[in-house]
Amino acid sequence: MKLTIKSSRREYDIYIKDHLLDNIENYLDVSKNYIIISDDNVSKLFVNKLSNKLSNNYLIDFPEGESSKSFFQYERIANILLKKEVKKDSIIIALGGGVTGDLAGFLASTILRGIEYIQIPTTLLSQIDSSIGGKVGINTESAKNCIGSIYPPSLVLIDPKVLDTLPEKHFNNGVAEMIKYGMIKSKSLFEDLKNLDIKSNIGYYIYQSLLIKQELVEKDEFDERDRRLLNFGHTFGHAYEAFYKYEKYLHGEAVGLGMLFMVDKEIESELKVVLSKYNLPSEDTVTKEELLQYVKLDKKAKNNGIYVVMVDKIGEAYIIKKQIEEL
Repeated sequence: MKLTIKSSRREYDIYIKDHLLDNIENYLDVSKNYIIISDDNVSKLFVNKLSNKLSNNYLIDFPEGESSKSFFQYERIANILLKKEVKKDSIIIALGGGVTGDLAGFLASTILRGIEYIQIPTTLLSQIDSSIGGKVGINTESAKNCIGSIYPPSLVLIDPKVLDTLPEKHFNNGVAEMIKYGMIKSKSLFEDLKNLDIKSNIGYYIYQSLLIKQELVEKDEFDERDRRLLNFGHTFGHAYEAFYKYEKYLHGEAVGLGMLFMVDKEIESELKVVLSKYNLPSEDTVTKEELLQYVKLDKKAKNNGIYVVMVDKIGEAYIIKKQIEEL
């Protein structure tokens, strides 16, 4: 399966194919100079599939986890790249989940004022969400993704078979973003998630999710109108992550909790059923008042309020501006 995303900077293709990593030479010019950036867990699993076929490449890895999406790792890796005399025609490969894609993409957007990068996402969440659309960045202690840019990759390569190595908790973390797509744009996707075994046909559901994201990012690349629908659940989700210093919840788990704040009471119970099916949390002891301290630091917040995404009917989301006090 293939999609082509049109952005202001470039058009880029997304390929979805089982065992794609075993045939990487069909998708990359193996003679070019590649820098593979990956966390220390993913690198052990998949780097050899690339390095054995690419003529010129080297690996830079970092500790697994959200805490690595930081100024420290950004500066450390940037210095390594400069010491190795990275060139303008070098290509970064982001091999891993959302943390890797965001960190490596932000490095690509800033090193030498911008070089090419390729996304090879290895988690369900990154395959259906973070590797597409060009949002890259790092966190601070106060807020998530508040330092970053919009810088699209030149290619996205998705191998659903790598998900076989993913622990169930991390697979379900990605399903949370799939639930988000269903809630905002596709009741049929939501119903499938509720009633079917999506894992047995995961390539199809990756493709269906990306069709929704493609529509929204092509309409609104810079997140000023329709693309904001993709933030459903994220306003309070990011607050949960920051409140717990990125230690208690994975991103999708926090987004699932955040979605519950933004739905009509009549469908809240239906959403909880689906979250429960995938062992995603549906309640937490932190108060809304405590979370609002972090919502105020959200990168989408403005002096006169914040745009949030609400769902009163599954598959039909809308954007509304709220004062922090109203929330």
